[in-house]
Amino acid sequence: MRATRRRWLQQASAAIGWAGLGGCASAAPSPPVPRPLQGQGYRLVQNWDFGATVVDDAQLRNAFFTRYIYQGGKLDTLNDEWQRYRDNDNHVFEDGVLALVARAPNGVAAGRIESGMLRSKWSGQYGYFECRMKVPGARGMWPAFWLNPQDQTWPPEIDVVEIVNNGRDTTRNSFHFTHTAVKEVSAVATSLLDKNKTYRPGFDYQDDFHTFAVEWTADRVRHFVDDVLVIDREFHWVHKDGADAGPAHVLLNLAVGGSWPGAPLGPQAFPAKLLVQYIRVWQR
Repeated sequence: MRATRRRWLQQASAAIGWAGLGGCASAAPSPPVPRPLQGQGYRLVQNWDFGATVVDDAQLRNAFFTRYIYQGGKLDTLNDEWQRYRDNDNHVFEDGVLALVARAPNGVAAGRIESGMLRSKWSGQYGYFECRMKVPGARGMWPAFWLNPQDQTWPPEIDVVEIVNNGRDTTRNSFHFTHTAVKEVSAVATSLLDKNKTYRPGFDYQDDFHTFAVEWTADRVRHFVDDVLVIDREFHWVHKDGADAGPAHVLLNLAVGGSWPGAPLGPQAFPAKLLVQYIRVWQR
C-alpha cells in the first residue's frame, strides 16, 4: 500500500469511533486444510466459496458490504484512485466464480470508473486468510486483498497481496506489505522478496488462478503464494498508543488508476475483471 492510501486512512481513522459488524457464509463441506497449516490444529471458520456457498446476490449481500467502513460505511474510493465502488453489475457471478468488474460507462477519466469491492461483515483476529483469484492484465489496474481494523483506527494493516500494472510493476510481480504503528524494524526470518520489496514467482499472474494467503499470529505474519512461503516477519497488530487493534475485516477490491498504477490506456481496458473463486479464514 502506497503512502497516499496510508495518509488518507490515518486522517479518516482519527475521527471515527468503534463500530462492530458481523456476518458469516453459508455452511458447506470443509475443503482440505491448506498445506502450510497441516497438523497445526486449524479449523475453517469462514468459507466464502463463490461456486458453492455464496452463489447469488442475496447471499453476497448477506456476507459482504461493497463500500469501505469509513464515512458510515459509504466511502467508495481512496485518495487519487480513479474508480468509485458501485453496484451497477460490478459484482457478477459467472462460471462458478465471482467477478469484480471495473467498467467505464462515462469515459476513462478520474472519478468516472465504476468497480467492485468486498468488505466482510465478519471480523476476527489472527488466523490464516486466503483468497484464490485471477487478476486482470490491463495497465492501470490494482487488485488487492487485505485486512483492516474493524474499530476504524489505522494503522495497523496487513496487505495479503497487491498486484499493480503500471508498466514498471506488472502482473509478473506482487507486493506483500504490513503496516504497524510500532516504530521498530521488523525481524525477518525468511524472505523471497527482491531489493524492490516485491515477489517474482516466475510466471504471469494474469494467466491463471493463484492462491494468496497470510498466517497472522500475535507476533508474526507469514505471506504465502500458492503455498510457497514468500516472507516470514515479526509483526504487531497495535495502534499508535500501543493498544491491541482488535478484530479485522477482510477486503478485496479492484482499484483503477491513481499515482501508483497510473492511468488505464483507454476504453479497450474495460471491462476489466478480478475473478475470485473463494475467500477462506482458518483459525485455531
